[in-house]
Amino acid sequence: MKNQSSKPNYVLIMLILINIIGCRNNSNQTKKQGQNDTIKSAKKVKYDRAIPTSSNDTVIVSQEFSYDALAFDLFKADTNKVKSLFLDSVTIKMEKGKNNEGGLYDLYNFTDGVNKIILYSNRGFYIEDSDITNDRVLLNKKISIGMKEDAFQELLKVKNIKCDTITVTDEESTFMSVYIFKDAILKQIKMGGIVE
Repeated sequence: MKNQSSKPNYVLIMLILINIIGCRNNSNQTKKQGQNDTIKSAKKVKYDRAIPTSSNDTVIVSQEFSYDALAFDLFKADTNKVKSLFLDSVTIKMEKGKNNEGGLYDLYNFTDGVNKIILYSNRGFYIEDSDITNDRVLLNKKISIGMKEDAFQELLKVKNIKCDTITVTDEESTFMSVYIFKDAILKQIKMGGIVE
């Protein structure tokens, strides 16, 4: 992933507070052979985009529900394939950026006016930021906006998490997807890269 410039980051403070306060739950975990799905304490991380968090947050490790939350792997996709994730017409805005070492990179901002996916291009696409709030973006076949929280927890192979926000990181803790529930229904998914 790219080396991102440091900015004031309120989410880092929130993640530290979440780690201190924690979400009290009685999770029962079952591990499938060869999978590393676990619940762990939030690490001190820097996240470049503001993601809503609350004291009712828990962190889970799962590749399938972090970086692989969209319908297909974006790394080798082209812009037309990325556009196919959106069920409504989409616009693309391209921006140039510069990292701390002065290297240039491209950001591709895809939006249908409601949902957005911003991709960083470096020999392939990486999710820089995303905000999905309705069912008009194709997700991993098991995930859908509007699904019940208990069904989502069943997919994660955990039970009895009493949280409105479930954060899922990949195994290397370089990417997170935040699943936000209201009244036990999935309302929003935010995704992005993490830098330590």
